[in-house]
Amino acid sequence: MRLWPRSLAGRIAALTLLALMISQLVSFVLFMHERDRFLERVILANMADNVAAAMRTLDFVPADERAQAVAALSTHDLRYRLASTPGRTFVGASDTAKRFARDMARSMEIDVARVRVAVGPGLARRPNRRAGDALRMAVRLDDGQWLRARQRVFDPTRHWARSSLLTLAVSGLLMAVIVVVTSRRITAPLRDLARAAERFGRGETVEPLPEYGAEDIRRSVAAFNLMRERLARFVADRTRMVAAIAHDLRTPITALRLRLEFLPDDDNTRAMAATLDDMARMSEASLTFMREEAATEPSRNVDLSALVDALCEDYRAAGATVAFEPDTRVALVCRPAAIRRALRNLIDNALTYGQRAQLTLSDTPEAVTICIADDGPGIAETDRQRVFDPFVRLESSRSRDTGGTGLGLSIARSVVQGHGGEITLANRAEGGLSVQIRLPRTGTI
Repeated sequence: MRLWPRSLAGRIAALTLLALMISQLVSFVLFMHERDRFLERVILANMADNVAAAMRTLDFVPADERAQAVAALSTHDLRYRLASTPGRTFVGASDTAKRFARDMARSMEIDVARVRVAVGPGLARRPNRRAGDALRMAVRLDDGQWLRARQRVFDPTRHWARSSLLTLAVSGLLMAVIVVVTSRRITAPLRDLARAAERFGRGETVEPLPEYGAEDIRRSVAAFNLMRERLARFVADRTRMVAAIAHDLRTPITALRLRLEFLPDDDNTRAMAATLDDMARMSEASLTFMREEAATEPSRNVDLSALVDALCEDYRAAGATVAFEPDTRVALVCRPAAIRRALRNLIDNALTYGQRAQLTLSDTPEAVTICIADDGPGIAETDRQRVFDPFVRLESSRSRDTGGTGLGLSIARSVVQGHGGEITLANRAEGGLSVQIRLPRTGTI
């Protein structure tokens, strides 16, 4: 199946050419069969006429001159000879030879008992230059002698097979060009649909696609446009709702803080103030998350290694232990601000829980991989998917006491998935956590 095309246009072309080849081969086999039948009839009719003419001629030739007459009637392809017996050639004649004998006797209007026929390889097995004696015939004359005839057959249509194969090759080539061009035009709307779906899956803004092409394709494009509109409206409504809730929480939180000012300063009021601060941070983080989700940044081709190096340099300038050694320039089509925000969240986590961050960048023809490693305690395997949920903070070293709101990994995963990539967590053998980001090269300039 490796030879089978993967694209729809290629499969249409392959199926059309395969159907053409099968139909041409069937036609060729039928043609060769009918050609052999036609050749049989022509040879039999011609030989029967010639032998009948030779018999009539010998009726007017004296007996002592018949040998010379037979020699004069002979040609290169049809030779005659007089003999007292039909010869051993006709002993055990095949069914085909018997059928030929009946047909030739009927054509010559004589009794079939006077006719003997032997079929050679030329007539029964496709005539060719090496056929030799294709047909032998013996007819008993009125005086009891046997007129032996030997017909040599050369295939007058031997070039038909080559012509048919040449016609098949030329027809296949022309058909291939026509089918490839036509199928590419037919599947062009599907290619546009696939590109638009891939961009929409990365979170980019996609304009409605033009609906053209075959009826089924137009319906598919129309369904995609409707789905895109509904999803965009749903996401926008959800974002506005969550942002409104987070914004409206500011008022009761502020009111509760004012009421706490009039209460005595003790452990209970300090605990309540801490809870309100935590709620305020969560509310602000939710608003920030919703604003970033709603932001539409265009994708462009950027030097990813330079982007990562500049980000790490900012951390190093602030005294953080962040290591990155760019090897070569790695170009990728992405939303640079979103990628920078995701990397910043992951580096902040690595510094908070592992005191240092080690970044590496690897490049392949299919994808770019960024790895952020730290020296922290790592994350249990059962928690590696849960930590991506919003506001989830583990109870070990990654607790509320660190001051995080639990949205950093959620934002990072949202950004990575918006680029069609994936983010995975794994504990390092030497200790610490390794975060791996894989960004596919789909859409790279």
